[in-house]
Amino acid sequence: MQLTFPTYEFVFFFLPVVLAGYYLTCGFLRRQASRPVVVGRMAGLKPDRLFLTGASLLFYLSFGLYNFLILCLQAIIGWLFYLLLQRTKRPGPRSYLMAAAVAGVLTPLAFFKYGPVSMPVALSFTTFSLLSFLTDAYRGEEDDAAFGDYLLFYFFFPKLLQGPITRYADFMKTVRTPGGLPDGNTFAQAVFCFVLGLSKKVLLADRLARPVDFAYRVPGDLLWMEAVLAVVAYAFQIYFDFSGYCDMGRAVARMLGYDLPRNFRQPYRSQNILEFWRRWHSTLSQFFTRYVYIPLGGNRKGRVRMLAITLLIFLLSGIWHGSGWGFLLWGAAHGLLACTTKLLPRPLRLPRALKTLFTFLFVTAAWIPFRAVDPDVTLAMLRVIADKPWLKLHNAFIDTWTDNLLWYPLKVLGVPDIRTGGTICLWIVLAVSALLIFAAPDAQELSERFGNRLAARSPASCFRVGLAALCCAGLFLWCVLSFGEVSSFVYFQF
Repeated sequence: MQLTFPTYEFVFFFLPVVLAGYYLTCGFLRRQASRPVVVGRMAGLKPDRLFLTGASLLFYLSFGLYNFLILCLQAIIGWLFYLLLQRTKRPGPRSYLMAAAVAGVLTPLAFFKYGPVSMPVALSFTTFSLLSFLTDAYRGEEDDAAFGDYLLFYFFFPKLLQGPITRYADFMKTVRTPGGLPDGNTFAQAVFCFVLGLSKKVLLADRLARPVDFAYRVPGDLLWMEAVLAVVAYAFQIYFDFSGYCDMGRAVARMLGYDLPRNFRQPYRSQNILEFWRRWHSTLSQFFTRYVYIPLGGNRKGRVRMLAITLLIFLLSGIWHGSGWGFLLWGAAHGLLACTTKLLPRPLRLPRALKTLFTFLFVTAAWIPFRAVDPDVTLAMLRVIADKPWLKLHNAFIDTWTDNLLWYPLKVLGVPDIRTGGTICLWIVLAVSALLIFAAPDAQELSERFGNRLAARSPASCFRVGLAALCCAGLFLWCVLSFGEVSSFVYFQF
């Protein structure tokens, strides 16, 4: 039993129990002075943080003892290197120790990601979080970390599986005061955001996954329109899958009184590739900027070096995502376009919609090797797309779009056969996806509006809040009914 967010076990058991236990613990701390369990480096072991750390350990233990032990070992290694860095003051030995720390943290990731054994879930995210923690300690920016705070930062379950990749100092700004709980308005806003993120994952990403999986299994047998639709569907799928998980994680954190940074800001509306990476998985971009781009010279060492570092960062991003040539090709494509964009003396004077369309089409095309991984599959997909356009679909492809909860109402309305119903489902899913991505407010904005209207308490606001709550309840029920069809989280493999 894996405690991923869109499961019965998480929604109806783990999350309610953790919230109840945490709120009771914080209530106890409010009635009594919060005293550390021990002193010194263990000063972070306060009851509320201990409870959340324990809950996070149980959460991760659901993915298997093997995964759990690997992450625990990495956490111990990171803490030991931190203690050594604190005790080593001479610049020479300190730099060698930092090099050893980087090697010690990256070696397990390289072994599991590129070796013959399966990689533990979340290892990529914890590795980068740990690297940022140790680098900040080496720079002297983090000298007073407590072991309990470090454990909570490392294992905090709302960000463990999908990020964001936070710095220790930024994370700890939200936990310095023990027993800090959200008010009712913030909690309701978080619940609203969680349901919206859950809907992204269950109702859209998982429905888009079926035709995508079908197409990439038989790329050579696809018709032109099937290949095009599959490529666009994957662009939508990975967006809803990853952003939906980030919305859910951020919402759960806010239920617990923690404010994680936003990782997605409507990236497919970007006008160039640099803006896209400021919006897509933004904390990964911030990590590379802070710990790779700036230390290697950034904009300070001339244009050639700046472009070389930019390309290197995108290649590293590809390597971080996976070991196949497809990931390197994906990273190289983004890196080359980013370098080209930086070389332009001024932004292109084109309509905003045209620049957005070009950026989206490029990103969508670059997802092909990313999804295919195998070069033969990539070439097969590109070969079909480059062929003569043919507006026809196989029945087998249409069947992958058929959704029972959509098909039955269509059948009642008089749709004559399942092929027609499947085609209607196809265009409904794509149209709704495109509308949400390119025109509608995202889940974070909608939840903020919900919170503002809840706080207003005017008759008009109460009506809108009631309507939004009713829609939220309907979406939640639909998601629960669809839990049995939930596919795995795309970023688990990375």
